[in-house]
Amino acid sequence: MAKRSKTNNNSANNVKTARIISVASQKGGVGKTATVTNMAVGLVSLGYKTAIIDMDAQGHIAFSFGIKKSNLKKTIYDVLIGEASMSDIKQHAFGVDLYLSNNSLSDLSPKVMTHLNAKLFPAPKYLLKKAIGQIKMQYDYILIDTSPSNDIPTMNSLLASTDIIIPVLPEGLSIDGIYDTIVLIKEIQDQGSKVNILGILPTMVQDHTNLHHVMLQDLRKQFAETPDIKVFDTVIKRAIRHGLAQTHGEPDIKKAPEYLSFVKEVFAIA
Repeated sequence: MAKRSKTNNNSANNVKTARIISVASQKGGVGKTATVTNMAVGLVSLGYKTAIIDMDAQGHIAFSFGIKKSNLKKTIYDVLIGEASMSDIKQHAFGVDLYLSNNSLSDLSPKVMTHLNAKLFPAPKYLLKKAIGQIKMQYDYILIDTSPSNDIPTMNSLLASTDIIIPVLPEGLSIDGIYDTIVLIKEIQDQGSKVNILGILPTMVQDHTNLHHVMLQDLRKQFAETPDIKVFDTVIKRAIRHGLAQTHGEPDIKKAPEYLSFVKEVFAIA
């Protein structure tokens, strides 16, 4: 079993709390859910207590772990509006604790942002941070899957996080999404958030595609001059086995070894 990460220690009172990592991009279709899923099973395989919170109304984390989201009686939405606790909604599959969502999460913004509910939800962007307070001492890592939009669920995710990973498909629109995401994160950092950008993860890279090779090289050059944001050495290649694992709801780190390498790179795990 691997040791708990030293970065999870609260030096003031030596209380261990989770490192909370959002996988975020303002562009869809870049492998956020696959990254969250495979990072989680990779961390579990290394002996770390790990949870996933799904903050995307599509609810694809449930699908990725073989759980029917239509069968969920309570979700993260119910926790955020104060009608359930995190323990009420916890699921467990493939060694990972899951706090799942479904389409009900799309009701969060109108529910908490309406003037009529201002007294009930005085800090609507910090609902997830409050909810994570119920569980953060139980885990080494909590991973958050986000939606590709600048909405209340996404703002909750970023403001609840200690770190951000930005996945990118090495193509024009996806790369543009990096900069939109960085701008959003910088805005919340300017407001006092201590969230840290861990780096940019190239995903769904095709070896035989010259476009991907050229765009990835250009991307590395661009961020080589940005010392506080790195492009990770690990590259997640497009592979049918990744799609099959998600389709069958059976995540297996042995079939996604690139993600295990990525986990080790991110957290400097030997």
